[in-house]
Amino acid sequence: MSEAKAAATAAEKLQKGGQSAENAPKRKGLDRKKRKAIFICVMLAFPLVQLFVFWFLVNVNTVVMSFQEFDWLSGKYIFNGFKNFIRVFEEIGGGSAVTRRTVINSVLYFPVTCFISLPLSILFSYFLYKKVPGAAAFRVIFFLPSIIPVAVLTMTFSFSFDATLGFVNPILRALGVENIPSWFGRYPNNQIMIFAYCIWAGLGTNIVLISGAISRIPVEIMEYSKLEGVGKARELFQIAIPLVWPTITTTFILGCTSVFTVMMQPLMLTPSTTDTYTIALMIYNGVLNGRNLPYLSAFGLAMSVIGVPIILLIKWALGKVYADVEY
Repeated sequence: MSEAKAAATAAEKLQKGGQSAENAPKRKGLDRKKRKAIFICVMLAFPLVQLFVFWFLVNVNTVVMSFQEFDWLSGKYIFNGFKNFIRVFEEIGGGSAVTRRTVINSVLYFPVTCFISLPLSILFSYFLYKKVPGAAAFRVIFFLPSIIPVAVLTMTFSFSFDATLGFVNPILRALGVENIPSWFGRYPNNQIMIFAYCIWAGLGTNIVLISGAISRIPVEIMEYSKLEGVGKARELFQIAIPLVWPTITTTFILGCTSVFTVMMQPLMLTPSTTDTYTIALMIYNGVLNGRNLPYLSAFGLAMSVIGVPIILLIKWALGKVYADVEY
């Protein structure tokens, strides 16, 4: 009897405890979804603030400044309309030899990058895909310039052609060449050497992108072309290139943007001359020295207004060459 009474008492206590737990106030706190949302907002806050301050505000300030000039009497920037833009096109047209050569140098990076470096990258990528002897070693050699810092790479390239320290001049003398040019001495030799450096250093990234795209082509397609007796040249131009055309288009567009972005190469290889100036380098040096910021803002904005539609037109035209293929 006592055991039954004890069991009833224990059950009653358990029941009361359960009721008290249910009636107890819930602990305040954020549920999992709210905590996740807060975490995402905190993680996105820094890059968004950085984008707003260092991209949006900077570009807005650049556009506003391009329509201003500095008034020495008041010590402030005042609105001057389109005078800066008129000066830009006057100097490009022949008013300033430095500005005109700067634009010409920059535009020349387009054919060098898109019609010399890119075709070589496609050709080398195809050879690596076909696993020619030493393909793994060549892959490392081609990509090596892309992972070495630009300062080290330009120094190595420049020292190779140095009159006393380099190894190129002694080799040319041993081959019987007497009139060895001053490689980085004067224009246009120094500009040609910068183009040569850009071709050599730019192959690695393009080869990685294009060879990766070619390696994703289904093996059955290549095997079928081999059974049909398709030669390597036809396989490259009629099968491989059309199938990886979106990747080639991307690298071509990136090559077009080099007109506006090349700066480190001439800065590191020919730091003491304006003969090899590019658009980016001219703006960089002007801002660094604090010279005529409104004019430089108008110069950069004018080049962007001209260049962006051209690049978009090129992208549209390239998209019409081959249709995108899913595989």
